[in-house]
Amino acid sequence: MKFCPNCGTELKPEAKFCTACGTPIPVETPPAAEPEPEPQSQTQSTSGQPDLRDQARQASNAFKEAIHGNSNIVQRVTNIMLRPRQEWLVIETEQPNVTRLIGGYALVLAMVPALASVLKYGILGYNFLGLTTRSLGTGIQQGLTHLLGSLVAVYLLAWVINELAPSFESPKNFGRSLQLAVYSYTPQWLAGILILFSTRLNMVIFLISLYAIYLLATGIPVLKETPRDKVTGYVSLTIIAMIVIGLLVGMVLAAILGIFFVSRMA
Repeated sequence: MKFCPNCGTELKPEAKFCTACGTPIPVETPPAAEPEPEPQSQTQSTSGQPDLRDQARQASNAFKEAIHGNSNIVQRVTNIMLRPRQEWLVIETEQPNVTRLIGGYALVLAMVPALASVLKYGILGYNFLGLTTRSLGTGIQQGLTHLLGSLVAVYLLAWVINELAPSFESPKNFGRSLQLAVYSYTPQWLAGILILFSTRLNMVIFLISLYAIYLLATGIPVLKETPRDKVTGYVSLTIIAMIVIGLLVGMVLAAILGIFFVSRMA
């Protein structure tokens, strides 16, 4: 039943004007139906985050794109090595993508020392007690140690960088921390190509790897928004963490893979 809002006269349901005072009667519109929720994607978990299979698929696609030359990995490597200060500013404008950082950059570059180790120890041979020794099993073991060790170490380093951030007045952001860790590892991965030439070049590889310190020092103020007076302490603890993580991960993987390959050979 309808009534005039001005004089209170009872009106017919279809009335558009009051018959007593002529006041226009607003037309009632039915409430809009609420949209039904879209079914949840099978590739996402109940929390809305991509599941492990989807993340693995994204990382695999990023790796294929990089291998086929469909990404900017060559330009990124060149710029981060030659013009790091300018490149960090470019990286800051990019939205961090964990799967692409691991699959499309870290995995590709970590293949350099891994493949070099397989070729050196498994095919070309290395000098041991004055004799040239080669073993495909040893080559594969060394290659896997380098590959898995690099990926685990860079992820753990990103976690440490992120956890240390509040102590140096920097915001916690794992994506930014992973960007910093992954791109700072670049010189170490590139130096891995020297494994092919001589095991005596380990010191040269180490010296080239020290360039990572400079990359961290120039990247932390940009990606982590660290105050200038806090950068030195932040970099120092990060370098210590990088060394400790590298040694621990290397030893654990070498032991596990060593036991596996020895048992298989036996």
